[in-house]
Amino acid sequence: MLDYFIISIAVFCFAGQFAFTKLYEKNIKQTIATSVSLLTFTSVVGTLIYVAVAGFKVEYSNFSFLMALAFAVVMVPYYIISVKVLSLGSLAVYSLFMMLGGMFLPFFYGILFLSETVTWGKIAGSVLLTASMVLQAFGQSEQGNKENAKGKKQKVLFLILCLAIFVVNGLTGVLAKAHQINANAINEPSFMAWSCLLTVGLGLIILACLFIKKDRKIPMEEFKSTLKLKPFLTIAIIGAVMYTGNFLNLLVADSVPASVQFPMVSGGVIVLSALASAFIFKEKLSKLEWLAIIGACISTILFAF
Repeated sequence: MLDYFIISIAVFCFAGQFAFTKLYEKNIKQTIATSVSLLTFTSVVGTLIYVAVAGFKVEYSNFSFLMALAFAVVMVPYYIISVKVLSLGSLAVYSLFMMLGGMFLPFFYGILFLSETVTWGKIAGSVLLTASMVLQAFGQSEQGNKENAKGKKQKVLFLILCLAIFVVNGLTGVLAKAHQINANAINEPSFMAWSCLLTVGLGLIILACLFIKKDRKIPMEEFKSTLKLKPFLTIAIIGAVMYTGNFLNLLVADSVPASVQFPMVSGGVIVLSALASAFIFKEKLSKLEWLAIIGACISTILFAF
């Protein structure tokens, strides 16, 4: 019973991550500098959390270091796309694509490269998931038809970026899976600590490149805007809830079957994000979008069978 309570807390953490990222986007102008600042500072929080979880004894192997570097490289476009996409559309739709990408791509990786078992439940889940994404595309098209040319372009860009976040978040799952099954892999908290630390390094390199440009005044002002109290606290909260959620998931990974744990997390986050989108951020969702969200929740359950 305690394990499922921990999973529930993790679900609230991930939903909170998306909600506070949306809040960050509303308060800070979306630019490369502000997105990379978010990436860097949240990764600092993640590094501290995972070093503590590892008991301040972080393991090392060349294989894990290279995988952590690949993970960090993927996180850069993940953060930039995440903030941009939330400036264009719904939190509920964003969370749907993000969570399902993290499930769908590792699923097919396991089937195609690891000879994992294919079940009728997983086939049905895949079909329903695909149908849900098609419904979402039609939902965006339906809304775009009611708007001017600029609005239509924004809807198309929003859908393209949602598909990008689907792929990027899926890649993080594939990399994590590929790392876990390798004999040279270090423990998961150590791997995540290295990933976060390397992400901090990449973020600082990108910021340094922005600051040495001839027209560096603008990115420096943008960076300074993230250091104000409200946005900085928002960033700290995003990092804390995101990596606390990851830690809680790790905590129960050995005692709860993955086929039960992940559908619970995915479905729960999609539902909570949809509720936050509708009732906190007052975002209007079409009937097709609500159907897509319901279909996505059902598909996550089917993946367990």
